[in-house]
Amino acid sequence: MKKKILLLFFLFLNISVFAANEIDSLLKVLDVTIKQRPFYEQKREFRIDSLKLELNKIADLDQRFNFYHKLLREYRNYNMDSALWIANERLDIAEKLHREDYINTANMNIAEILGVMGMYKESLDIIDQVDGHKLDEKQKAYYFHLYHSIYTLMSENSFAQKEQKQYESRLSQYKDSLLSVNDPASLGYQLVMNGKLVEKGKYEEALALMLECYAKYGNDQSLVGTIAYGLSEVYRKMGDHEQEKKYLIISAIADQQKAVKGYIALRKLAILLYKEGDLDRAYTYIKCSMEDAIFCRARFRTLEISQTLPIIVAAYDQKVKQEKEKLEKYLFLISILAVVLVISVICIYKQLKKLSLARKAINTMYEDVKRMNGDLNDLNKKLSESNLVKEEYIGSVFNLCSTYIDKMEAYRIDINRKLKSGQIAEAAKITSSTSLVSDELKEFFRNFDAIFLNIYPNFVEEFNALLIENEKIVPKTGDILTPELRVFALVRLGITDSSKIASFLHYSPQTVYNYRLKVHNKLIVSKDEFAVAIQQIGK
Repeated sequence: MKKKILLLFFLFLNISVFAANEIDSLLKVLDVTIKQRPFYEQKREFRIDSLKLELNKIADLDQRFNFYHKLLREYRNYNMDSALWIANERLDIAEKLHREDYINTANMNIAEILGVMGMYKESLDIIDQVDGHKLDEKQKAYYFHLYHSIYTLMSENSFAQKEQKQYESRLSQYKDSLLSVNDPASLGYQLVMNGKLVEKGKYEEALALMLECYAKYGNDQSLVGTIAYGLSEVYRKMGDHEQEKKYLIISAIADQQKAVKGYIALRKLAILLYKEGDLDRAYTYIKCSMEDAIFCRARFRTLEISQTLPIIVAAYDQKVKQEKEKLEKYLFLISILAVVLVISVICIYKQLKKLSLARKAINTMYEDVKRMNGDLNDLNKKLSESNLVKEEYIGSVFNLCSTYIDKMEAYRIDINRKLKSGQIAEAAKITSSTSLVSDELKEFFRNFDAIFLNIYPNFVEEFNALLIENEKIVPKTGDILTPELRVFALVRLGITDSSKIASFLHYSPQTVYNYRLKVHNKLIVSKDEFAVAIQQIGK
């Protein structure tokens, strides 16, 4: 029992360390991404300039109206003044064409931009003038989305509780409206459903839904930021601040790489880090958020940030002041040490005549050090032998565990046969289930992974260093090692025969072969170099 508790403790400790390292790595990526903001802005400006050149070649009003939509998407959440100008241009074209559907779309574009700029009343006035009964399915989805967005912003920025409840009530109604017009298979539907589940307090269901979306769309740079932010909100509701922070970082990285300026994630991340005491990053992130909000002309974002900025800046200034005071103390101490050093040099100069005796003493010490080095080499050899014994012992333990699982399966079949021949029927029903072996096998894998990584904690990182950058093998959430990593963990222990590996892990030999072949195709080194490198992991 004590061993199991101890094993669980170490397992939890390893998971906690891994999570902390993951967040630290993501923060470093975000720091670099923020420094590269001019590069990402330049890419977006290049796309905008290219679209403008194409637009100048289009004379047909219908084509210009539709092409302006592409330009509007580039300016939205980047430069709201330019986005508003484009939306008004679309309205002007729509009125010239006398196209009611175009006019409705352009008016909704204007309402959307005004809402992002914080002009909620003006935005609602425009949307209220649109006749929802005359809209097609796509326009209705946009129509309800605008109401949903505006009431979301009004709810978040409301100071009066009564008004906030009214906005939340309207918000809930428009969630239902969006769910009624969106395709259930679409990401938009899933995001609204997530909001509905959170609203009802069904956080576990919301989390499962968003994790599914993240797994499906996580590699799409245009969508990952929105999904990651949604995940962070679910984790915030659940009180899991570490996971909230992780997905806020991912969302912020995506925003910066897309050169989005009217974002939320980085501001919320700055507040979290401020509360945790990471004032340097909190100051950098909130300053970056303010600069981008001003650039974007997102006035309500600027207002949100301005409420937090003075607090973080004051804390940061206090920290700088304290560091300055420490620096002054250190300079004073260094000055004293410099005086002591000068005195010491003078004393050393006077003691030069005693150097001959000191040299003899040094020679004696040198001989002692040589002798100690010899002893250390002997000790290292013994430690190497001990490591070999340890590896063989681990292999034996795993072999016994595998044999134990086989025996339990044979025992289950034998008991089941006897019971079916006329003995206790309920027992036969219980023993007919394979869950015992399945659970033991899962427990076996968990024990294998935990013990192996306890001895070779850097195995995954060193193994992935041998693979192509985009082909790294990363265990899923809740796992320790993947099947591929588990196969090569046994190879690291000296078990290279595929049939033995298959026997230990209860895989087919073909499965083991496929795993090994799959990894060999991802190598950045030759197979021979890989075989040598595997045996060097952990040394």
